[in-house]
Amino acid sequence: MEEKLEKIKALWEKLKEDGTTNKELCELIKEVPELRNEVWRELKKNNPTNEDLRFLIEFIDGDLQKEFWEELKKNKISNFELKNIIEYVEPLRAGAWKKFLKQKPTNFELRDIARYVEPLRRKAWKKLKKQKPSENDLIYIIKFIEPLRNDAWKKLAKMKPDIYNLLYIIKYVKGLREDAWKLTLKLRQSNDIIRKIITQVPDFRQRAWETLLAQNPSNNDLCFIMKDVEPLRARAWEEFCKNNPSNEDLRFILKRVKELRAVAWKKLLEQNPTNSDYCFIIKDVESLRVEAWKKFIKNNPTDDEIDFIIRYIPTLKDYAEQYKKTKNNKILEEIKDIYFKV
Repeated sequence: MEEKLEKIKALWEKLKEDGTTNKELCELIKEVPELRNEVWRELKKNNPTNEDLRFLIEFIDGDLQKEFWEELKKNKISNFELKNIIEYVEPLRAGAWKKFLKQKPTNFELRDIARYVEPLRRKAWKKLKKQKPSENDLIYIIKFIEPLRNDAWKKLAKMKPDIYNLLYIIKYVKGLREDAWKLTLKLRQSNDIIRKIITQVPDFRQRAWETLLAQNPSNNDLCFIMKDVEPLRARAWEEFCKNNPSNEDLRFILKRVKELRAVAWKKLLEQNPTNSDYCFIIKDVESLRVEAWKKFIKNNPTDDEIDFIIRYIPTLKDYAEQYKKTKNNKILEEIKDIYFKV
């Protein structure tokens, strides 16, 4: 062992003669305990940077770690650097926290301390509360710091929070769902938000549905319920039919809600569909394409409407071209008949 140590010291002397970087010195301090004090003295002559000292603080404990800390305190230390020491270097945590507080930490920094450093959680939260946490700060705490959740909610509830934050709580924070739902009702949210709760939060679906009905849902609201919420599809269809749906509304159902396609098609046919309606169905509802095509050609389509079929529906292209040709021939014959009669 002594022979090995002599070789190491000889190499160290040679390294000093050749010149070393601070990074190399830091690695030696970390990896070779027998040279640690001597190399540290050499490093101090080189004015170690904050990065050098933080590296050593992270990997070396004991009295030397305290020396590195004292050396670091002589420099200007950023809150980011202090936060890392607070999070990862328990023996220096109290001193780094004290200095951190003097440097006016941001809400973001305090949130991170509260989340990741449990022994300082309450102190960080207390400091954050004094700095008037924003809605985003409070949502962060509700999301990630369960022991502070209720306290953060009390503050958030007084703010008239953004509805999407309330929606998040209703969806994901079971302990606060009921309170968030009550606040949502109190703030009289739009049908769009109530619809999101219906589609995204099954546990609140029935209550949200009753709320939506009380707020006179539009056909657009009901269309999305029918598309996305199978348990309410039949009831939404009933309400939809009471609302005198337009042909465009029915086209949405025909395209997006396969389960209601037959009844929606029947209702559309009762409402005198236009050729534009038929074109839409021919293009987007394959199961009704042939039937819609037959009705379309009986409805005297224009050349532009026929050209639409030719351009977008390959399976009907030949039929549409033949129809157009036949139609034009008939017109020519009519022209001739009128001309020769004169």
